[in-house]
Amino acid sequence: MAELVLYIASILFLVLLLRRLPPRIPEKILKAEKAQEEKATTPEESREDKADQLVEEGKLKAAEKIYLSLVVENPQEARFYNKLGLVYLKGKNYKDARDALQQALTIEPDNDTFLNNLGLIAYQEEKYDEAVEAYEKSLEINNKIASRFVNLGLAYFMQKKYRKAADAYEQALILEPANEEYKKLLAEAEEKLK
Repeated sequence: MAELVLYIASILFLVLLLRRLPPRIPEKILKAEKAQEEKATTPEESREDKADQLVEEGKLKAAEKIYLSLVVENPQEARFYNKLGLVYLKGKNYKDARDALQQALTIEPDNDTFLNNLGLIAYQEEKYDEAVEAYEKSLEINNKIASRFVNLGLAYFMQKKYRKAADAYEQALILEPANEEYKKLLAEAEEKLK
């Protein structure tokens, strides 16, 4: 009988002890949380952030080095080619900028941002026909960004196609009606039409 009382007392003690322990988290949830934490900051993302910061600080060579390593490690990641192209553009290395953007477009041919950036390169090179073509392709995909219409207008303006420039600026103003810079550009194009 004493053994039975001792057995029941130990069972009650274990039940009380288990009630005080935190609830067991299922293994599936733990794995999902761990994967989310790992996903939050991959080595590529932290290096990419560092390179982005270096670009903002004007340290283009250091940023270029990081983007190049990211491209080598992730050859199918178009955004790294795009960012590398922008570094080259800032450094006025137009050939390499164009090559990087073309590679990004090979991976994502319908990326409106990449097409716009290709237009920026052509514009900087004073190849306004190519710039217009790239901007127009970009706008065919996404016509909700006012600055892209302005880019198109600037390229038309440089070609002395003032009516088309004015039309592009008007489209930009439809999207951002309070933008004073866009109003000035429109007025300048309309002045040329007189």
